[in-house]
Amino acid sequence: MNREIFKSITILSLLAGAVFGLLSAIPYIGGIALFGYMFFTAPVVLVLLIMAGKADLTTPKDSIISGAVSGFFSNITFSFAYAVIVAILFLTIKYSSNYFLTAMIINSPVWLFITVVVFVGVLSATTNAFSGFMTYYIINFIRDLCEKKSQS
Repeated sequence: MNREIFKSITILSLLAGAVFGLLSAIPYIGGIALFGYMFFTAPVVLVLLIMAGKADLTTPKDSIISGAVSGFFSNITFSFAYAVIVAILFLTIKYSSNYFLTAMIINSPVWLFITVVVFVGVLSATTNAFSGFMTYYIINFIRDLCEKKSQS
């Protein structure tokens, strides 16, 4: 994987994580946003890069690495965006969508927060690596169908 593709994946993942982090503070949408960033960041990023012509998934290894990078970086911005918005909402208007997470974010030491972010980042990297792997096979399946259709 070259640096340009890595940079594009990183930037798109950081943006997606920030958007999901801001959305997750909204009641009822938060669960969907959490599920979305854990499983669908890599497929969205990979499809956007393929549609833009910046990347082409040639091997399953590329898709797995791209998915893992996408999952880890999206988790970083998701966690920090969510922590900031939850802290602001709690400190200003005493609103919390999840009291346990709010208490942990506001009262825990920074090293504990960073440890949890890295641990969940590895989990997100794993799930998005699998999603990226599945994206590779789905894209190739669709390409094969289109080729068979055009040959007929």
